[in-house]
Amino acid sequence: MAIIVDGKKIASTILNDLKTRVDAIKSKGGNASLAVVLVGDDKPSQTYVRKKEEAAKAIGVQFFKLKLSGSISKDELISEIKKIQSKEDLTGLIVQLPLPKHLRDDTREIVNHIESNIDVDCLNYLSLGKVLMGTNLLLPPTPSAIMEILKYHDVDLVGKNVVLIGRGNLIGKPLSAMLMHYPVTVTVCGSECHDLNYFTTKADIIVTGVGKYNILSGDMVKDGVAVVDAGVCFENQKMCGDVDFDSVKEKASVITPVPGGVGPITVSKLLENTVIQAENILNNK
Repeated sequence: MAIIVDGKKIASTILNDLKTRVDAIKSKGGNASLAVVLVGDDKPSQTYVRKKEEAAKAIGVQFFKLKLSGSISKDELISEIKKIQSKEDLTGLIVQLPLPKHLRDDTREIVNHIESNIDVDCLNYLSLGKVLMGTNLLLPPTPSAIMEILKYHDVDLVGKNVVLIGRGNLIGKPLSAMLMHYPVTVTVCGSECHDLNYFTTKADIIVTGVGKYNILSGDMVKDGVAVVDAGVCFENQKMCGDVDFDSVKEKASVITPVPGGVGPITVSKLLENTVIQAENILNNK
């Protein structure tokens, strides 16, 4: 029977450490602050932003929410991003994704206007390039949360076959770049993959991040596999992941639930990046 990852417990440990660090920053006259740009009325996005706000305030990080109309144009949104960066003393800024449909093709251009020194989602070109080279001060929050889970549960990476299902900008691409710095064999399976089973049945570690209900089932994995489900979708108005949890947990050694797995840790890793930037600014004064 699999070990079921308790994301809230892992996140709590990280947040408790961050609170101590934020207190130290403030005692030296510094400040840790995060701004989130929320476009439109997408209910899941509103929930995610609320959780970020609650966690930020709990550890003493100043939080700004910029709520914008879902009909805003690309140029207007970029202007608002530039405005908040110039107006507020920030150590972190993110645009909550996904953006409304009319802006999604422009997502990369939009997030590229976030200044790299406060790009705590690690989405602009400079941040991603440094992640690829292993030189960035910060790590993308969700991939970082995934690596934290593997570390916490002592999942050995050396010589292992790691299969990533999904090659998106938030998980698949940055995580594959991060894993290239470890002694592993990495396979990235996109939507064009014709025989997903061929790869997953050979995997020692599987990470999913596509947002498709039950894309991975128990008959697609081998005994002892570690499975991290970073996908989010809604089935009958209930939040679900990519993995058929009940069938896969019978064969996995470690598995994450949705919700309650990767999500809480991702929030803590976002705030960790915000605090790291605050410490960096303070140390370079």
